[in-house]
Amino acid sequence: MKTQTIKDLFNLLKTALWQDKQYVKNIADVDWNCLYDLAKEQCVLALIADSFRFLTPKQYDSKGSMKWACYVIKQERENRIMNVSVGKVFGLLKEMGLSPILMKGQAFAANYPFPLHRQCGDIDVYFKKHNDCYKAVAWAKTKDKTAAISDDNKRDNQHFCFTLNRNIIELHYHLCLFENRTLQKRLQRIIDEEFDNNEPCFVDIEGEQTETVPPTLSVLHQIIHISKHLLAAGIGLRQLCDLALYLDKYHSVIDKEKLNAYLNELQLVNVTESIGYILVNKLGLKADLLPFKMNKQYADFLLNEVFKGGNFGRKNVTYREGKNRLQRKILSVFYFYKRCRRYKNLMPMEAKSFFLNKISLNIKLITKHHY
Repeated sequence: MKTQTIKDLFNLLKTALWQDKQYVKNIADVDWNCLYDLAKEQCVLALIADSFRFLTPKQYDSKGSMKWACYVIKQERENRIMNVSVGKVFGLLKEMGLSPILMKGQAFAANYPFPLHRQCGDIDVYFKKHNDCYKAVAWAKTKDKTAAISDDNKRDNQHFCFTLNRNIIELHYHLCLFENRTLQKRLQRIIDEEFDNNEPCFVDIEGEQTETVPPTLSVLHQIIHISKHLLAAGIGLRQLCDLALYLDKYHSVIDKEKLNAYLNELQLVNVTESIGYILVNKLGLKADLLPFKMNKQYADFLLNEVFKGGNFGRKNVTYREGKNRLQRKILSVFYFYKRCRRYKNLMPMEAKSFFLNKISLNIKLITKHHY
């Protein structure tokens, strides 16, 4: 990937996120085809289009504008459908006497200058009570027989994934999950305390007040989500944009002291400070809005992971392609060893446990001693 294209991507992305023309003053001779491919790969293509109104006719690629416009229209349509689906799903769950909480996704889209331009994904639902999630899963299995039969969640018990009205919905038993048992025990205590000690937090989606994760816990959740995906395969710019805009909107209600205590307790300081550096120096978040310190030490390494692997590290797991089941499991052992070794300084306890658990799971799968 061309260094200049990455630089152009960040300048246009900052312009779009903050609706500020200062970042495109020196934009010139953009390789628009290369930029289009990179923005699409990072799931920020419609966001980049939001910067075009700040470009001069000489800077803007009028010949390729239709391609961008078509993608934006498609994204807007998908987001409208997704927003309606969130309302329907939450309505059904509430009718069952459950209290669903919207994680990530459409809850974060509301923080964008143009919410319909954030690329949508799944509908992620969390339940503070495990029993509520079990009830929801039992209901979901009646709606999607294929998901009920496969039920891959027996291997990790993280969430139940099913399809309803062509939307993928994940019902989460855990808000987020560490492989390391000690860290997970600490995290679950933090999650319970944050929900117990904070008033419910809501986000407006199509006129409906939908409950979501309270601010301090949400920032912690986002950092864990980014870190865990980086460890497993990789992450894209979309999730970093989510965090930057969230910190911009909710900075005044985030408990900085508690957040930093949580980050220290969960061994996330190094990765968090590197993410912070990227948010400020690459995505344009104001430094005084960052609720934790920033450090450049691992920032370049993380950025390389973002662009090398693509969104959620899809380009990093090509070893699975064209291989039979046994070959994939054997190759994955070497893959995860290298991956966890790379991240041992950023997430020491979790990286070790992640690798050991992957080895254990692969042995069970290879010998068929699994559920």
